[in-house]
Amino acid sequence: MSNYPITDFQGDCGESSQQGRPNSVGSVKGLQCNETASIQGNTDLSTCMRANNGAMVYGITLTGSPGVFDFVVNVDAQGPHGFGSGSMYLAFTDESGDTYYLSIYSSTRSVHTVRYNSEKPAIKRIWWSDYSFTV
Repeated sequence: MSNYPITDFQGDCGESSQQGRPNSVGSVKGLQCNETASIQGNTDLSTCMRANNGAMVYGITLTGSPGVFDFVVNVDAQGPHGFGSGSMYLAFTDESGDTYYLSIYSSTRSVHTVRYNSEKPAIKRIWWSDYSFTV
């Protein structure tokens, strides 16, 4: 997804199919601006971040953005395949404790974005689930 420096996250891998119990990975350092996430040393996040009916995340980067919002989480992902298969739900918690949510429903692989402002923008925890959730 990019040639940015890498920040490694550790935690649970796989599909989180239990309602109200999203999987998550965290980083002590946090994903900084112009960095790419890896999970347990792997930048291909599709080996870890999976959801129902073939939904998966391939890569995540954090970049700066001119305009109203200062930061953008870029998520290379595809949603579930099949009629009525739902969505893959993600959340990103920054260093200030604010959480930003994203729902991916299209089964076509593309880059999805979450734009935000924060005094402490580093992403410390990434969450995902087959079900909508709040953290």
